Amino acid sequence: MAENKKTVTEQYFEQVPRANERIAEYQWQLQKAAARAYGLSSASGLTNTRVQASPGREAAFVHRLEGKDRTVQRLSGKIRRLQLLVGQASGLVEKYTAGREKKVLTLRYLKGYEWLQVSGQVDSLSPKQLRRIGRKGLERIVLPEDAIWMDGDKRAA
Repeated sequence: MAENKKTVTEQYFEQVPRANERIAEYQWQLQKAAARAYGLSSASGLTNTRVQASPGREAAFVHRLEGKDRTVQRLSGKIRRLQLLVGQASGLVEKYTAGREKKVLTLRYLKGYEWLQVSGQVDSLSPKQLRRIGRKGLERIVLPEDAIWMDGDKRAA
């Protein structure tokens, strides 16, 4: 029985929904870090709040802000990298596919739909038919040598 091995392109596109999830997670962490730095009990209380520090609490406040800045830089860098990955994947779908293939790949990989959800959006085709269409679309795509991977590793073709 032949094994169903995933192509490098399929592995690349399967990371896109996870990248979108991580972006949302890191953005939430940024909000929480800002809330902690400003001494608020919740991230939602950050808006329209003035920060007040008494002279005795300034050092602790400054320390929290410095920690927040490091956290913001670290998380912002991760978010930027993941956004580049999603943008690159979107550009590849746009460049190499059209019609049904483009719609299937966009819904499945860029938006993270399950095959059954894609079925409801694309001519009510069966998930099996959609996987075949998606596989043909993935075969058309040529990954650039500088393809962005979530884990930073380059996959061998």
